[in-house]
Amino acid sequence: MGTKQLEMWQGDFGRSYTDRNNCDYKTLMPAWRGVFEGMPIKSALEIGCNRGHNLMALHEVLGEESDVIGIEPGSYALEIARQVSPKVTAIRGNAFDIPFRDGTFDLTFTSGVLIHISLTDLPTALREIHRVSRRYIFAAEYFAEQETEVNYRGNTGLLWKRNFLRHYQTLFPGLKIVKQGFWGQAEGYDDSTWWLMEKPAEAK
Repeated sequence: MGTKQLEMWQGDFGRSYTDRNNCDYKTLMPAWRGVFEGMPIKSALEIGCNRGHNLMALHEVLGEESDVIGIEPGSYALEIARQVSPKVTAIRGNAFDIPFRDGTFDLTFTSGVLIHISLTDLPTALREIHRVSRRYIFAAEYFAEQETEVNYRGNTGLLWKRNFLRHYQTLFPGLKIVKQGFWGQAEGYDDSTWWLMEKPAEAK
């Protein structure tokens, strides 16, 4: 599935984003520890992993035996993520066609990715993310109660604030909230609302 947004992230626009967004993953670990430490999660998939910062932070929190994988559509970011550490894995992929079987991962998650998917395409992405999760789904995204488009570096049609929890629960009414909160600059992120959701037992 090709979209305007995917084309942008796979080109020079995405490369510039990757170059701008570089940090020490260890500065992100407190945020991930606050959500996931001690939880029964041994496998996780990030949809849109970019440089792999979140992969490394989450792997450190979950422990050496955890299997943390990312998929990334941009070739430039993917090559960086593949070199970040042998402890995590990065492969080519996108939210519209995730290359794993149903229920493969204890956790599937996005951070600043759903905001770049148009409303028309969003249900396809959410269904794929839900499909490959065995138990938990996590989203850290820009929030607005009503959909709000944001001009992104002079471009339209690339970024929207939304109530992503409502979108998930509209498609999957059985999803329940385990935790929710907010990450800001103190946690190493742009202002993001996050939700940790769990599938009902019969759906796992």
